[in-house]
Amino acid sequence: MSGLFALMTFLALGSAGAKPQAGLKTWGRFSKLPYPGDTAFLYATFPRDFIWAVGTAAYQVEGAFEKDGKGLSIWDTFTRGGNRKTTGDVGSDSYHNINADIRAIRQLGVSHYRFSLSWSRIFPNGTRGSYNEIGTNYYRWLIKRLKEIRVQPVVTLYHWDLPQHLQQSLGGWSNPELVEIFKDYADFCFNEFGDDVKYWITIDNPFVVAQHGYGTGLVAPGIKNDPDLPFRVGHNLIKAHAAVWHLYNRHYRPRQQGKLSMALGSHWIKPRRTRLESLRECQCSLDHVLGWFARPLFTDGEYPPCMRERLGSRLPSFTQEEREQVRGTADFFALSHGATLSFQLINDSLKFGQLEDLDLRMLLYWINAEYDKPPIFVVQSGWYVLGNTKTEDPKHMFYLKRFIAEALKSIITDGVNVIGYTAWSLIDGFEWHREYGIRCGLYYVDFNTPDMKREPKTSATFYRNVIHKNGFPELPENRPAQGMFPCDFAWGVSATSIQVETTPTQFADPNVYLWNISNNGELIKLESFRAPPSHRATHCADYAIIRQQVRLLNIYQLTNFKLRNRYKVLYAF
Repeated sequence: MSGLFALMTFLALGSAGAKPQAGLKTWGRFSKLPYPGDTAFLYATFPRDFIWAVGTAAYQVEGAFEKDGKGLSIWDTFTRGGNRKTTGDVGSDSYHNINADIRAIRQLGVSHYRFSLSWSRIFPNGTRGSYNEIGTNYYRWLIKRLKEIRVQPVVTLYHWDLPQHLQQSLGGWSNPELVEIFKDYADFCFNEFGDDVKYWITIDNPFVVAQHGYGTGLVAPGIKNDPDLPFRVGHNLIKAHAAVWHLYNRHYRPRQQGKLSMALGSHWIKPRRTRLESLRECQCSLDHVLGWFARPLFTDGEYPPCMRERLGSRLPSFTQEEREQVRGTADFFALSHGATLSFQLINDSLKFGQLEDLDLRMLLYWINAEYDKPPIFVVQSGWYVLGNTKTEDPKHMFYLKRFIAEALKSIITDGVNVIGYTAWSLIDGFEWHREYGIRCGLYYVDFNTPDMKREPKTSATFYRNVIHKNGFPELPENRPAQGMFPCDFAWGVSATSIQVETTPTQFADPNVYLWNISNNGELIKLESFRAPPSHRATHCADYAIIRQQVRLLNIYQLTNFKLRNRYKVLYAF
């Protein structure tokens, strides 16, 4: 049995309902879709209640890092260490430019705006005892202004900016004590803002927090001494999320009727070879990034088997009680996809020898199959533009269109329940470890102006039009033509379209002929005479070839024949 046949057989058997490895059928399914038909652009619109959103993160855009009682975060400290050159002290200065941000949000026409709360702006040292009223008022005012323009907030409790005091005194997320501390912070936020918030994100991209905050040191707090620390950090992040979900479910959901999840980031991966072994490595790659956090929440409260097998005792384990506490603690699947993780931060070792790819549609299908068809809200998606590109950003616009089109095809063609899409980000800002070297905003920010002037880019115009049309409706010029031609319509062909190789021709025949023009017009071959050899190529107007072409015209029932030679002549039959 060949490797490919064995692979297809395995997929056919596995697709009958094997869980949680049901996502394994994804690569086989897409390899069998009709080509190029399946890759054609789909003209259609999204569901009527589809969520159109745009987003930002507090440290990237707020600025005012020490103003009005705000405490330091781990990013305030991280950007002052090592070889970092710039900080987010000012960022896009959204703290002083709420009205400018609101104006941009309104121009886009989105239905939702995702932003994060700066934990240290509300609790400067991370705990309730340090409560800062002025910082809290900033978010009250932001939510109030969003309500005035009829845009719903999607609020992230933690987007990588832990209060520095908690890192310094407790070791940050490596300490299990942070579970209860985070729960108390969330309790305050639910009580303070929850009546106006229907979508909550507890923690953004825990893979980056654990793997690159406490493993590679690429992002704050920049720890990289203990190779097993990321797994302990991830363990605490999951338990902190679950504790907050149960808090909301018991005490706030009955009145506020909101939904809560954790934003999970992922790449996409494709097999290097069409073998079952390569496919399993792809599955394992996704399990080590997305499944690390998704499987405990959406399946059985346990880590993926691939992680347990390969990491052994390095990976913490949940007790039976903890598994029950963790399992089912997500009201929707919040997916983060794009430049923040893919092609940038993921360690090559986690590709397991396979090829990384940027395919939102296949990732959505994999999630749908692997986690039993959850509603999927893409809470971050986009690409970036290098350098100082201003308002012309065709690359950003291209990827924006690509991802939105893939989400649409995922809904209509693949049957995946995608409920919303969030373009990232609203404005240019501080791009984490890349600082200001790239720009991800739909709005260009002139960092050299006192008021951080915002200007819409071409990607903003494009996104506004997509939202206005709710997708890509079929225009008259894109619709396929149907009907019949008139009965007297002339069907023809050009001589250059008929390729006939016929030898010898009158030019290739070495014999010499006498034309009996006065009698019957026949050609009489003169014996013992030979013409010199000719190196002339066959031509479409050669006598022998024309006879062949006439025969073909009769076969194809054509009414016209256009001969392209020295003269352009139209022959009618």
